[in-house]
Amino acid sequence: MKPRVGVLFSPRGAASARDVLVAAADDIEIVPLLRSGSGERHPALPLLIDRLFGAPLEIDEEHLADPGRPLAGVVTFADAELELAAAFGAHLGVRHRDAASADKYRQRTAVGGAGLSRIAAHPVDGAADLAEAAALLGYPFVVKPRRGAGGTDVMIVRDAAQAAALSASWRWAGGALYAEQFIPTADPLPGAWRADYVSVEVQSTGGRHDVITVFDKFPVHERSSATRQGGRMATTGDILPCGLPPRLRTGIEELVLGAHRALDMDDGITHTEVKLGATGPEIIEINCRVGGHLSRVLKRRSGFDLVRQALLITAGLPTQPLPDNTGERRVAGLFVPFADTDGEVRSHVSPRALRTPGVAAVDEVARAGAARTDTDAIACNVVLDCPQEEDLRHATAEFLARVGELFAEDGVGHRDWTAEMSARLGAEPSAAPAPRPTSSSGRSL
Repeated sequence: MKPRVGVLFSPRGAASARDVLVAAADDIEIVPLLRSGSGERHPALPLLIDRLFGAPLEIDEEHLADPGRPLAGVVTFADAELELAAAFGAHLGVRHRDAASADKYRQRTAVGGAGLSRIAAHPVDGAADLAEAAALLGYPFVVKPRRGAGGTDVMIVRDAAQAAALSASWRWAGGALYAEQFIPTADPLPGAWRADYVSVEVQSTGGRHDVITVFDKFPVHERSSATRQGGRMATTGDILPCGLPPRLRTGIEELVLGAHRALDMDDGITHTEVKLGATGPEIIEINCRVGGHLSRVLKRRSGFDLVRQALLITAGLPTQPLPDNTGERRVAGLFVPFADTDGEVRSHVSPRALRTPGVAAVDEVARAGAARTDTDAIACNVVLDCPQEEDLRHATAEFLARVGELFAEDGVGHRDWTAEMSARLGAEPSAAPAPRPTSSSGRSL
């Protein structure tokens, strides 16, 4: 009999319902779970789940329903649902990941206590704590949710004026927060166009921790918003294989594995971000689930499915062999951010129009007339597949030039991340016109 795995779905998790369907293959039965009330807020989600797996079982912290036949385990691919998935797994007495390790303040204190970090942190439970954080940490420092993902509500506080403004608008973020020192940034190498951080994907089973792979990154973008006080650091993509020197990469892997041991990380997949700081590598945070958008890149390059690995671990089945991370071929996932998260999408862009040389797949395109937030303020999301490093550089530059033309009405390519990235790549500046002014609703004037 196939093991039954409960999967707690979310509208914007790191794995879609279709990803889970493919990853389950023929040897795992998926029992779909959904937080009570999610269907009312996102009516398309339960309909899709029902078509793929059958009607979802609705649960919340007050109603941990009976799934019928026993489950082998419970897993989620969404940060917001880690606590509920853990509560449901504990209620049933089945395999699940403890959500306590996902607390990022707890992570910082644990890795610091193990001698693996030089970055100090301070809990922030109210506006008054910001002054204490500034005195303890110095400027700049970072304020971020203890539980969060995707850069949401992350703010770099650079001086006393910013601290005062943040304190005056305290309701800018929800949930528990903490502050930590800003990790010193290393000077970029001449001609560098990758970000100054990487991610390390780790699988943990039975107390053993193994690195699956390491991803290079495209540079992040600090977004603006007229309607939100909180900041947002937008990630923009992932690259395989990692191009770090072997000695540095090995040191980063050992750092991350040491952090997993310090946290006594239990069974599952983690996604750890590490900054290549001026004083050496520093862990940014550990996310206790599969990293968003990563599985498609790794699967295309090596056939290894991160979502399937998470399901296999949860089901108690033998895992896939670790992937081969060698070779010249470059595969990248690239998601181009709108500079501003507010308003509606103005540009009419089809997936076909984005098919420049090197673009192997178009996964998502913002739809004209829709709110930019419908796609997490991403204009488009594609996969690039190129024979070598220089091919990827050229393909990325050509693609961004096309995106700047197609999304010009939304300001893409005009003094934004796309323009900055094109300059890093050595491409000519975009000729995209300045966006038309908008009203407070985001409509053109």
